[in-house]
Amino acid sequence: MNIKTITTAAMMLCAAVGCKENDIALYNESPRLEYVTVASCSFNDKDYLNAYIADEKTTEKECKITAQLIGRLLTEPMTYCIQGVQAESRDFDVKVRFENPYTFPVSVATSEASVFVTCPTKEQVSTLNTTKSGVMEVSSDTSNSLHQFGLGREENLICSLDVTLNIYPTSWDSAWWGSYSTSKYFFMMEIFKTTLDGIAKSQENQLELRRAYNEYKKKYGPLYGDDDESEIEISFPLQ
Repeated sequence: MNIKTITTAAMMLCAAVGCKENDIALYNESPRLEYVTVASCSFNDKDYLNAYIADEKTTEKECKITAQLIGRLLTEPMTYCIQGVQAESRDFDVKVRFENPYTFPVSVATSEASVFVTCPTKEQVSTLNTTKSGVMEVSSDTSNSLHQFGLGREENLICSLDVTLNIYPTSWDSAWWGSYSTSKYFFMMEIFKTTLDGIAKSQENQLELRRAYNEYKKKYGPLYGDDDESEIEISFPLQ
């Protein structure tokens, strides 16, 4: 093989690699849209408090879906619309609000769309040993007349939005509050209208929890622990 042939082959290889690395920007077709295939939206104890316990409730949380362009970079903005369906494999249904249409700006390869996810309920909470997830499959809404893009690669047409509620506070003190369980912590937040950081470690608060729990149990029955302790009734210590 002569030098000219080797040089030509090397140049073609470099060009191929360059095109692969920049296929979003240089793909020579009309604009198409696809998505980063996984997104997550995790709610914590403060989110739950604001959604269901606080006087002024905020039930939704803003999360991001990343859309990416297949084709030449835009020279003028275009709009796109997204929709969602519940995934077959999920622990609970997810409620998501979309603000269609979204605008894909010029001269960039990716754009983030804000969606608003409703906080899961206490029945949908994860425990220390068991994660519960709601999953919504988000994709382009091509039926909407405001959607101006074609479809991207088939393997990237759906973004799985994973939603969880994890309320466990790392500052939990078993000496003051006893063994942790989600039902116990929900009860404490409902009694004191705050998260754990706002509950003083005092005998007065321990007595208040014991009194309130006794009243609760008369009306609704006992609360239980999580996972391996799901048949053990919760209790509050007294120092």
